[in-house]
Amino acid sequence: MIKLQILLRKERRTPEGITMVKEIAASLGIKPTTSGAASISGEIDPKAFEVLFGTRAEQVGARPPSGSDYGSPGGAVSSALRIPEPLQNHVENITVAPPHIRMNHSGRERLAFRKEGEK
Repeated sequence: MIKLQILLRKERRTPEGITMVKEIAASLGIKPTTSGAASISGEIDPKAFEVLFGTRAEQVGARPPSGSDYGSPGGAVSSALRIPEPLQNHVENITVAPPHIRMNHSGRERLAFRKEGEK
């Protein structure tokens, strides 16, 4: 599955607007996974992605831990995506979510380190 980030137009950043965009996205083959005040996250099958956006997403492999972080699970990347017609009046931008990077220290470790350095 390819992870997407959908940025809503300002006038659609309401509970009703979010619900409407989720429904339109689902009708296009995008499975909404979560939403915030201004955006919706979703997933789409690679073949459906190619049909909907007219381009392929490049798969990025997992990266093992290194000296600076705990690696990455991989994912997909893509060039700029055109907004499908049914979403054009509701959405500012659609992008492929970048692969996550697992940071070197947990939040607690960073907080403890920061407090230690303050002494």
